[in-house]
Amino acid sequence: MDKNGMWSRPDDDPNNLTAGQLPNSLRSFFWDVDIDKISTVESAHFIIGRLMEHGDENAVQFLFKSYRRDQLVNALKTSRTISRRSRVFWQILLDMDETSCTPRRYPTPYGNC
Repeated sequence: MDKNGMWSRPDDDPNNLTAGQLPNSLRSFFWDVDIDKISTVESAHFIIGRLMEHGDENAVQFLFKSYRRDQLVNALKTSRTISRRSRVFWQILLDMDETSCTPRRYPTPYGNC
């Protein structure tokens, strides 16, 4: 356990990671992709959206350590994969106005999605 009371593994130390690499503790959140081929820089929007929706406390810490606030806000405003529940949580955490993160609705033959 670290000084903040968070559980961490030695291989998840940000100082031991190569640039652009995700820690092993986040591997379970990326079940559908090859985590070794994901770059934290090139795939930032995907990583942020996935961790905002499915992440745990370690994922939240990783997001705040790895990305600037404006990157988190931009992903929250533009991602269509973040649920309303997660969106409200992140709006509170990032101290944002609720209306700024309303997801866009697109007309389809089946109604607005």
